[in-house]
Amino acid sequence: MKLITFTVPCYNSAAYMDRCVETLLPAGEEAEIILVDDGSKDDTGKIADAYAEKYPNIVKVIHQENGGHGEGVNQGIRNASGMYFKVVDSDDWLDAEALQKVMQTLRGFAAMEQPAAAARHLRCQNAR
Repeated sequence: MKLITFTVPCYNSAAYMDRCVETLLPAGEEAEIILVDDGSKDDTGKIADAYAEKYPNIVKVIHQENGGHGEGVNQGIRNASGMYFKVVDSDDWLDAEALQKVMQTLRGFAAMEQPAAAARHLRCQNAR
């Protein structure tokens, strides 16, 4: 099981999705990146396929007819293998240092007897 699944819903994202994916890849093989091509008319699908070919143990691609952002997220949920799940929009990116801190925190949670409960606790503390 992967530690985390990042789902990236993509619709006509060819111009900017590389930056997003490149900031997720440093999570390494503990992470799964699901790129959901939501019926794009540009080269989004080809770019996604190239990442899956280059990083077969990290990147998965789902091609679907256009169903909107929500259906892209739902496809990610249905196909996720990670203990934790995060949606990252294709025009967003992660700070490298912050990603490493998140991964370290999730590793700690995963080692706990009740890892999901620990994650809920952290989320509630940070919301205050």
